[in-house]
Amino acid sequence: MLARSIRILPKGAVWIRRWLHHVVGAMLVLMPFLASAQQPAVPRWRGTIDLTVGGESGVGSADFSRVSGIAVDATGRIFIADSDDQQIRVFSSKGAPLASFGRKGSGPLEFKGLRTIAFGPDRRLWVRDEGNVRMMTFDVSAFPVTTSTTAPLGLYSGGSQLPITFERSGERIDEKTWFDERTELFRPLRVRVSSTGTVLRVDTLAIPPDADAGVYTVTNVQRGTNREVIGMRSRIHYQPFGPRWIRAYGPNGMRADVVGSAYVVRVFDGTGKVVRTISRTVPPVPLSTAERQQADSQLKAMPSTVPFGMPRAKAPVVGLHWSLDGALWVERAMPDGQPREADVFDASGTLIAIAVWPRSIHLMASLAVIQGKTGYALAFDDADLPSVVRLTFR
Repeated sequence: MLARSIRILPKGAVWIRRWLHHVVGAMLVLMPFLASAQQPAVPRWRGTIDLTVGGESGVGSADFSRVSGIAVDATGRIFIADSDDQQIRVFSSKGAPLASFGRKGSGPLEFKGLRTIAFGPDRRLWVRDEGNVRMMTFDVSAFPVTTSTTAPLGLYSGGSQLPITFERSGERIDEKTWFDERTELFRPLRVRVSSTGTVLRVDTLAIPPDADAGVYTVTNVQRGTNREVIGMRSRIHYQPFGPRWIRAYGPNGMRADVVGSAYVVRVFDGTGKVVRTISRTVPPVPLSTAERQQADSQLKAMPSTVPFGMPRAKAPVVGLHWSLDGALWVERAMPDGQPREADVFDASGTLIAIAVWPRSIHLMASLAVIQGKTGYALAFDDADLPSVVRLTFR
């Protein structure tokens, strides 16, 4: 009996090992599915227009020519800057007109190049007046507005449509384009400016690889007798549906950038340190027949020296935007005719939602405002009249 038992045990041990091997293998196969089943699906926020100010279908009697800035205060009042009539108009949260101020000029309540507007940490309305090369602030707690303060822009370069953002300490963040004479290329500078207009710090932003893959710049530089630059003219050509180097500034000095050819978003803190990288694998989005025809027409109008042609697919990332509460929205390319979509990441870099909204609304534009699950952006109606719409996501 003992000898027989000794002969049987090895066979039983082999059977047990084989049984355990199959069980473990099955568990390894099922684990990803079990884990995904336990994790809640990322919610989809669907944005619908619940208010339109201006245009043919807007409430009130507001006609805009060229909207250059949007701001919203804590009570929901909507401030809209129009760079054509150099005026800021104020509406209630329901779209009713409340007040307006500003006109063309260089006085305390006048503008010459009205651009972006925003509420600062001091709860005053900050206004970028480029024609007068100044930043203005207004107390808009009561109307009519009678007082303002002014300060130089600091390292003025003109044409800025970036949102007005601030460090935790209250310093204003700006970006200037600098011409590098050595390479004859333009480079961006991150500028910190005090409330009085004093430039406190200037950082040269490192240009990531392939940042100019979809951009072709022709710069004609005019130099003096000592080879100094006395004038220049540039023309920029963009690859249709190609990648862009996209940058976005957020609250408390945060910054994010991405080269649209890959879904790899870098997030920087106020010191310029990379605090996280957000990446996702997304399927390529091919161009439709209409889009290919559009791209072909644009390419034919460009110089023959452009280094790019028709892209095989759309660049996967087409927009970045920070919400006022610190969430980062990353807009992805979508098939022709489909609604727009953006992945929404919270302050820790966790994907918290996928936002969907009408294709006609450019929510990632720099003048747009996002707070929580509400967005304000520029839109155009069938008559091509501009309006400001409010999107509510649910």
